[in-house]
Amino acid sequence: MRAHAAISALLAAAVALPLSGCFGMPSPNDLAGQAEDLASQAEDLASQAQELADTFSNIEWSKVSRLVVKDAKSGKVIREVTDQAEVEKAFESLSGSSENDLAEKPDADAEYVFELWQPGTQKLGQSADDLKEVKACEVTTYEGSPVITIEVSLIDLPISISSQATADSLRALAE
Repeated sequence: MRAHAAISALLAAAVALPLSGCFGMPSPNDLAGQAEDLASQAEDLASQAQELADTFSNIEWSKVSRLVVKDAKSGKVIREVTDQAEVEKAFESLSGSSENDLAEKPDADAEYVFELWQPGTQKLGQSADDLKEVKACEVTTYEGSPVITIEVSLIDLPISISSQATADSLRALAE
């Protein structure tokens, strides 16, 4: 994650400051400016990730028209779920749970991909019959891992969350 890289860079800069004159390294002021830039970028990334997690936890699952369950390796559709109660139940642990923590994408192989589809937004003068479904997001589970990766289609920013309850309920949909 970029936050880890930023922290590593800050630590490296802190260690290098006393040695800067010995090895022709940049001045302490240059390093301090670079460290501030890295810290700012790390804060921005963490803020965006938290914002996405908050947004995802507030999704109105009743607006999902269908959930397509696919095998991650083959891309084969395993199942389509249109029962709103079943969709809501599968994701209920994401809504308002304090057990959902940001995580790094695991090294494990992707297991299942869950595509959430919803009706497109009706525009002024457009007939409801002309509405098409849009893929709102994809959620991926990983073999033997509590981590799920969520990618909202509109912003193309993947975020990984550790949520054993959600991973288990999604796997149950695939079986």
